[in-house]
Amino acid sequence: MRIQKRFYVPVLTVCLMLAGCSQSASSQSSSAASEVSSSAADSYESTLFSSDKVHTVDIELSADDWTDLKANPTDKTKYKADITIDGTTVKDVSFATKGNTSLNAVAQDEDSDRYSFKVNFGKYVDGQTYDGLDKLNLNNIYADATYMKDYLSYQIFEAAGLESPLTSYVWLTVNGEDAGLYLAIEDISDSYLARTEDGEGQLYKPETEQLANMTDTDKQGTQQMPHNNDGNTAPSGDANQMTPPSGDQAPSMPSGVPDSTDNNAPQGFGGQTEGGGNMPGGMGGSDSGASLKYTDDSIDSYSDIFDNAETDASDTDKQRVITALKELSEGDIEDSVDTNSVIAYFAAHNFVMNYDSYTGSMLHNYYLYENDGKLSMIPWDYNLAFGAFMNQNGGSSTSSDATSIVNYGIDSPLNGAEEADRPMWSWITSNDTYLQKYHEVMSNLITTYFDSGKFEEQINAVYEMILPYVEKDTNGFYDAEEFKTAFTTLKTFCTKRAESISLQLNGSLSTITDEQTDSAEVDASDITISDMGTQSGTGGDAPQGNQQNVTGI
Repeated sequence: MRIQKRFYVPVLTVCLMLAGCSQSASSQSSSAASEVSSSAADSYESTLFSSDKVHTVDIELSADDWTDLKANPTDKTKYKADITIDGTTVKDVSFATKGNTSLNAVAQDEDSDRYSFKVNFGKYVDGQTYDGLDKLNLNNIYADATYMKDYLSYQIFEAAGLESPLTSYVWLTVNGEDAGLYLAIEDISDSYLARTEDGEGQLYKPETEQLANMTDTDKQGTQQMPHNNDGNTAPSGDANQMTPPSGDQAPSMPSGVPDSTDNNAPQGFGGQTEGGGNMPGGMGGSDSGASLKYTDDSIDSYSDIFDNAETDASDTDKQRVITALKELSEGDIEDSVDTNSVIAYFAAHNFVMNYDSYTGSMLHNYYLYENDGKLSMIPWDYNLAFGAFMNQNGGSSTSSDATSIVNYGIDSPLNGAEEADRPMWSWITSNDTYLQKYHEVMSNLITTYFDSGKFEEQINAVYEMILPYVEKDTNGFYDAEEFKTAFTTLKTFCTKRAESISLQLNGSLSTITDEQTDSAEVDASDITISDMGTQSGTGGDAPQGNQQNVTGI
């Protein structure tokens, strides 16, 4: 299939962020059996994903199906429904719950039905879309008191010059009942690929097998590895309370994951499991491809990649990926990597500091795109960004260590992993030319987005736009006062992070965390990271269930 991936020069698309204007390339609408206009002027970029307002999304499904969904939410059954977006109706779409941690937390709360949902416009009507959009995620903004982590992260990726999923805020109702303020996110699927096209290619969503197979609780109810809002796993709690996922003996701890005495070890990853074995492989190095390390030429050795193909990849397609990984391991970067794209990815990713990802102990939450033998990465799932998913000096991410988080070195961004186990990052620091280019992209991001005042302008506009909806959202995980505190914290965090990176780039502060001196750091002791949200630190009417605190991991 023809898919696309467009790389932008690092300039701001402020009109898209604030006024919702359309970008130059747009998808045409499929009109099959729906009330959606197929006019060339209609594109989901400029309709649903315009950023100048909170959109309305209304779901209608049979009363029996809605009752069944609420009674059995973790089944993720796909129900036939009608969806109306800003007054335009698409009939006979698929409507289902999504997620795991957030899904189970809400399922355990008798007073909440605030699930995340996925809509597939073409599940029951072949080729049907909404203004060209094939699939839509409706995220319940779980574990994020700022309501902005995903939204802002993707804007930062765009400002760094990398295409990312489109987002917008929506007020969601189901069968006439208010569900609350949600974040609409473009799915990384056919419509995304069509929107960002520049040639033939294949798409994968690497996922370590142990993460994909682990569940929130085993049959005896023992706490295991919970999942994040996208349905992928996130570490939580004490490793000694976890049981092996299956079998008589748990896999050994992979290389690259520090033990419990390492100051950079993510909390809950040291020591042995309850069953006497070590933590599962794949969380740092011993994986089946999710680290993007080359092992051999066998397709079976990369099940973490190829079992999670998003496009119809042939064996020939898969061999191109393996060849690229081999070339990457041998230092042949120009033939194996879309260098501009990956550098832009890490410039933004290392600013927002999401460690439930490739740069942390968890090998997931990114898409791998292969085009003509070159690899690149697409960002995904940032509700635990801005320091919520990292550990500093064995402690938790609170005000006592916010300074070290804000000043985290841009050239040493790995947390709970080693450079040898993250080859898609390490090629940048191992070559002076690539490292200089990375610094240039990071500098441009700071100058054009943060120092220019565009960041403050945008985040203030979003705050003013969504505040009335947060105030009326009685189903939210956080109340309006917590949102206001979280917003101020996020704004301060980003401002100080930008200041620290500027110091790192001009040589006043080391770009390597372990080489930094306290006297040169930007003081962030007035920040409490958990004020921006934790996976258990929910406020208002938030469900509690068996959630674990992510802050401190």
